[in-house]
Amino acid sequence: MTRADFLKRAEWIVAVLLSAMILFLLAVRATHAGGLWRDECAVMQLAAMPSIADVLRNFQHEAFPPLFPLIVRVYTILFGSSDTVLHIFGFCVGCLLVSAFWINSRLFRGDVPLVGLGLMSLNTTFFVWGTTMRGYGLGSVLIVLMFGCVANLLLAPNPQRNIIAMLVCFLGVQVLLYNSVLLTALGGSAVLISLFQRRFKQAFAILAISAVAGLSLLPYVPAYMRARDWNILVRGAPTSYSLWKHFEVALGNPGYSIPAIWYAIAVGLIGVFIFRIYKARGASSDPQQQLIWFAISVCVLSVTGCCLFLRVLGYTTSVWYYLAFTCVVAAALDLIATNLCTAEWLRLFRLGFGLAALIAAPFANWSAITERQTNVDLVAQAVANRAAATDLIVVVPWPFGVSFQRYYRGPAPWTTIPNISDHRVHRYDLIKAKMISSHPIDDLAEAVRSTLAAGNRVWFIGGLNLPHPEEGPMILPPAPASRFKWDNRAYTASWWQQLSVFAVAHANKIDPIPLPQPEFAPINELEQTSLTMVEGWH
Repeated sequence: MTRADFLKRAEWIVAVLLSAMILFLLAVRATHAGGLWRDECAVMQLAAMPSIADVLRNFQHEAFPPLFPLIVRVYTILFGSSDTVLHIFGFCVGCLLVSAFWINSRLFRGDVPLVGLGLMSLNTTFFVWGTTMRGYGLGSVLIVLMFGCVANLLLAPNPQRNIIAMLVCFLGVQVLLYNSVLLTALGGSAVLISLFQRRFKQAFAILAISAVAGLSLLPYVPAYMRARDWNILVRGAPTSYSLWKHFEVALGNPGYSIPAIWYAIAVGLIGVFIFRIYKARGASSDPQQQLIWFAISVCVLSVTGCCLFLRVLGYTTSVWYYLAFTCVVAAALDLIATNLCTAEWLRLFRLGFGLAALIAAPFANWSAITERQTNVDLVAQAVANRAAATDLIVVVPWPFGVSFQRYYRGPAPWTTIPNISDHRVHRYDLIKAKMISSHPIDDLAEAVRSTLAAGNRVWFIGGLNLPHPEEGPMILPPAPASRFKWDNRAYTASWWQQLSVFAVAHANKIDPIPLPQPEFAPINELEQTSLTMVEGWH
């Protein structure tokens, strides 16, 4: 066996082991995630609405076009809607992402995706948020395939591949709106390469594919325009710096070590590429070099496009917003590495990275992938066992009502702060109506008073929010007259304080209720709550 054969076999072994490691970590995540958190419950409850027409009327309250909740609807009809079944869905999405990297590697050179798999094995965002019942995971699978299909058109365009690319791009933007921005980067890069090569017919085909996928989103414009009336409640003022810092967190934990690996790989590959161009100056560029230029252009345009899109959107971003972006960058870096690492010493470096990722992956991700997504399901069960039909349950903050809606099966009536009529999805339009009201929680105060005065109990899921003893509760005027403008979290905190002070001032007994704690399983801080019981009246 020659050294080249031995190295090739070693690359295959490491790539297969990396894939197996990712599948193992996906299985660990599926068995440790616990209950669904509120965003997942919202998608489930959207998908389970009585009719497809209801789904089409309400999809704008969540982050995805109708196709994803309709996929979930079909899946739950076929397999059920238990937490275990839904975690299997997330596991399968993770497997599809691994498969997408392998498919891309076969499309280009028949090599193995060592860099792509290595980067994803270290990516906490992929394991935690890519496997939830949200469109980010499946959208990431499709953007990786979109990258492969469009790049493959640069190598060997034909009508069949054009049709496949169009179908994948269409599905990609229909599952995840954010993919339309990344498709612009993909299509723009491919058109630039085609024009540079004077392949105008190919450029037109790629432009047509991108246009068809983009135009397919036009039917949703009226629904999203209506949403602008209330999505002011979730807008912020993101800066380029804050967006970049959130992106770094999305690359993986712990600390800055994982982002540093991404930067080192990107800088190293570009450096090797520049050196190779310098050595080969005057020589005609081959197709593999055009693929490298395509991948570099995709990275640059993706960074620029995503930054501009998120700045214009104005939402306060979370790590899962960047999952599709990180996946397409990983696919681009993998393509560059595959085409550049032909010399033996470069292949050894790539193999060494794959081995290091294989060893480090469990240690880099273990605490995150074993973290429970929520404890609202545990609280719902605890209060259902304790609360009588004449008691009252108050859930705060109000978004927790979305997940409480899924898990609570007790006899006592429940509400959120503030009291709104629909908890199936995130109804910011109803919250806005409360924020501009002069008496947003009068109905809640009366419900608490009548329950306690009748000798019954009020259960606060989220506990009590009491100000300092020397201070009174924060009372805000109708929005946007306060200093908080349209910050729904500030208004929720204000109402919570007012109701807590009211309950404590009149109650005879206040008891924090201990909750069951999952053994060796930390709970995600985004949805970790508590339970307090208030009783008596004076």
